[in-house]
Amino acid sequence: MNRDELIANIAGGEVISGVDLAGLDLSGANLSGAVFEKTSLRGANLIGAKLKESSLVQCDLSGAKLARANMHHTIVATCNLENAVLAEAYLASARFAESDLSFADFTGANLIIAAVAKCGLAGAVLAKCNLDRTSIIESSSVANMSLAGASLKQTVLMGADLTNVVVTGATFESAVLIGSKLAGMDLSKMRMPLTQMMGCDLSGAVLVEANLTQCNFKDADLTQAIFDKSDMERVLLIGAKAHLASFRGAKLTQSILNEADLSGADFEGAVMDQCILHRASCLGTRFSGANLTYADFSNADVSGSDFLKATLTRARFHRTKEDRAIFGSRAAALGNDELLAEAEAWTPKY
Repeated sequence: MNRDELIANIAGGEVISGVDLAGLDLSGANLSGAVFEKTSLRGANLIGAKLKESSLVQCDLSGAKLARANMHHTIVATCNLENAVLAEAYLASARFAESDLSFADFTGANLIIAAVAKCGLAGAVLAKCNLDRTSIIESSSVANMSLAGASLKQTVLMGADLTNVVVTGATFESAVLIGSKLAGMDLSKMRMPLTQMMGCDLSGAVLVEANLTQCNFKDADLTQAIFDKSDMERVLLIGAKAHLASFRGAKLTQSILNEADLSGADFEGAVMDQCILHRASCLGTRFSGANLTYADFSNADVSGSDFLKATLTRARFHRTKEDRAIFGSRAAALGNDELLAEAEAWTPKY
């Protein structure tokens, strides 16, 4: 089947099934609304082609050239796109399912509101892509994938191992990375405001001078992670494991660290005014020079912690465990609230 015959058949509403179109020049062709089944487009030239609202099922597009193609609302299911080139393609609301996208090049593509489900993305290049509200879920592999310079606004990338993913220059805003692995990654100076990182593994990660405003780290593993000088205002660290983590000079104003494990962590010089640390474990934690104005350590264990030169104006130490804790002046701090302690200790007789 040649180019003209293919275009005519598609215009007539015919399903293109079991046809070998490998290497065919379809550049700029209008293939909108096409239905391809078990068709080979291996190495085909589809540069600038219109595939709007088309369906490709069980097709071979390996090595196909789809740069600047219009694939708006296109469905790609159980297809092979290994080494395909989709640079600057328009993929708004496109759907990729159970397909091999290994080493595919999406550089500069627009994937706004697109969905990529159960696809292999090993070595895929999504550099400088618009991933606004894009969902990338249950990928078999994202090893060595590149997100360099990409915009991930409200992007969903859950449960993925991102440790070998290139994120240089990428921005995450209100992204959802729940359950993902970022252990040991260098995320210094990254912009990640409002990002959901619940249950993520960030152990040993470096986030120096990162913008993490209003991020959610609930139940995340932050063991030995470095957040020095990061903007972490109003973050959630509820139940987080931050053993031996460093927050030196970080801004944590109005953050919530209830029930977090902060043992051995370093908050020297951190801004922690109005932070809530109810029932937090702060064994041997360093708070020297930190601003703890109005911070609330109710029922926390601060045994062995260092509060020298910390600002403790109206900081609350209600029913805290303070064995071997080191304080300078705590004249401006609040101790136990006797009436509240009595109420908390009350139990019904029957």
